[in-house]
Amino acid sequence: MQLSEELRDQIDQQISAQQSAANPSAEPIPQPTAPSNAIIWRGAIQTAGLAGAAAGALTLISFALPPVSVLSFMWLISAPIVVLGVYTSRFRKTLITTGFGARLGLLTGLAILVATTTLNTIALVLERFVFHSTAEIDSQIANVFTQMHTSITAQAGPATKAALDMITIPEFRAGLLLTSISIGLAFYLAFSATAGAFAGYLRSRAPRA
Repeated sequence: MQLSEELRDQIDQQISAQQSAANPSAEPIPQPTAPSNAIIWRGAIQTAGLAGAAAGALTLISFALPPVSVLSFMWLISAPIVVLGVYTSRFRKTLITTGFGARLGLLTGLAILVATTTLNTIALVLERFVFHSTAEIDSQIANVFTQMHTSITAQAGPATKAALDMITIPEFRAGLLLTSISIGLAFYLAFSATAGAFAGYLRSRAPRA
């Protein structure tokens, strides 16, 4: 259960008063306190984790109901902004800045990618080795490399044969696919940080209640 900032301050004051009453001659022990506008990272991580859990739930539902994938995509786009709003409503004293918005957006993107990538990887492994139902995926990948082969063939040059030989190597194909996926994940993290920074910038300019 997350204690409010006011309640934590009251508890610290009560502890100090009890220590002073038990030993009046002792010097008061200074209590380390964070600034009232400090970032509560535990709360930030929890809020980002909830965004990842929501993305994971939508991913699971989309396996059974493919149209839900549209809702899942909308959540991926809006989550960094929504998470900052939820955090701000929980910890009203935190001073919201553009930098904090970017960090929270990046944290949200990481939580979402961990949840969705894990679930999609498990689903792909099950489809490949348990249900043997990846014919459509294999066909789509084969079409991509066929188009790549056609594009390279149309370009005359000394490197054409070497490029054609490379795309026939299974390890090269796998590496190319993994590189493409990694670039896509990096782009999403960059988007999450940018969206969070933009939301933080807007909130930093808004008058505080």
